[in-house]
Amino acid sequence: METASPRSDPPKRRRAANPSTVLSVLGSAAVGVVVTWWISVVQRVPVHADADLASVRFGFPLPWITQDHSSNPFVAYPQEVALRLTGRTGISYPTEYDWASFAGDALIWGGVFWGIAMVGIPALVRAIRGQER
Repeated sequence: METASPRSDPPKRRRAANPSTVLSVLGSAAVGVVVTWWISVVQRVPVHADADLASVRFGFPLPWITQDHSSNPFVAYPQEVALRLTGRTGISYPTEYDWASFAGDALIWGGVFWGIAMVGIPALVRAIRGQER
C-alpha cells in the first residue's frame, strides 16, 4: 500500500537578468561617470569676493570637488573660477573630493541617460511608427 506523500513544489528558479538590460545599465553607469567628470571640468563657478575663493565647489547637481583658490585672488569681482587639476601655473590649489557625491552625480546622470536611451527614444520611435500607419 502506498502512502500519499505531500507533493512538494519544484524549487522556483530565479530568472536570469536579460543581457541587454545588464549592458544598458552598465553603459549608462559609464556615461554617468563621464558626464559627471566632464561637467566638473568645464564648469565655471562665480565668486563675488576674496572670501569665496577659499572654498570653491565644483560638480552638478551635487558638488563633489572643493578647491581653495585663495592663493590666486582677482583684482575685480565678480569673476568665474575654473577647476584646476594640474600644477602647470606653479600655484597650489588644495583639493578635496567627496566620492559619495560623485557617485550620486554619476547615478543621476546615468539614470537620465538610461531614461532617454531606453525609455524615451523607443517611445518616440513607437509614436512615429504609429502615426505612419
